[in-house]
This record gives sequence, structure tokens and C-alpha cells, in this order.
Amino acid sequence: MKQDTTINIFAKTLGNECVATRIRLISRAISRIYDEALRPQGVKTTQLSILAVVSILGQAAPAEICRILYLEGSTLSRNTKRMMNKGWLEAARAKDRRARRLRLTPEGNQLLIKAFPSWREAQEKVLAMLGEDNLGAIENIVQAVWYSSAGG
Repeated sequence: MKQDTTINIFAKTLGNECVATRIRLISRAISRIYDEALRPQGVKTTQLSILAVVSILGQAAPAEICRILYLEGSTLSRNTKRMMNKGWLEAARAKDRRARRLRLTPEGNQLLIKAFPSWREAQEKVLAMLGEDNLGAIENIVQAVWYSSAGG
């Protein structure tokens, strides 16, 4: 009986105070808004972010994409496989034939252009929901996380 009470106290504390749990909850709720807006284009928020990074870099090694977007390798692999199957990404020839690099296809470029208005709509909705003060706080948190993970 006492152990059950201790476990319940821990579980409630974890649910109410755990920063990771609370941030993931916010992330899922906001991602859902973007994913719903992007559904007509058949792309998810994570995939759109990957396409944007590859577009900016021209060609990108998977490790670069993971580092920039803080993705696990398995998440990137799963998404890039789907995106290659849809014709949005392709393998690019690298100087070192053992190195794998990705680049956008013409279809991937068109998808970025086509998805932008839907992304913008979701962005406006989220910005309105969060408000200026909260957005400023989020920006400060992002900078602190980037700074500390880069070795400060």
C-alpha cells in the first residue's frame, strides 16, 4: 500500500513537473496544427523541415541533417526513405562514393513551393495562439538550448 502511494506521488509529480513531458506535449499539439494544414500536400512537418534543410544546403549528408534538426538517425532514415519513394529526394553523387548525400528533386522543389502557403497559414495560427510574449520566451529557450548544446 505504501509503495503504491509513493509510486502515485512520483507519477503525479512527473506528470505535473517534468520539463521534457511538458515540452513534448506542446510540440505534439503544435505539430498537429502544421500537419493538418500540410495534409493536402501529403507532407508532414518533419518532412518539410528536412526538405527545407536539404534545399538550403543544396546537398546534405544525413549526419548534417540530423545535427541541424536534432533528429535521431532512425527518424531521418524512415522519413527520407518515404520522401525518396514519393520522388521528393534523391541520392546525390559525392566525391567520396562511400558518403551518402541527399538532394531535392524537381518534385521536391515544387512541393516546397506548393506547401509554403499551407505552412504560412499554420504558422499564423500558432503565432496567434502563442502570443508575442510566449513567442519571445520560446525564442530565448531555443537560443539557450542551441548555445548549451554547442558547448557554450
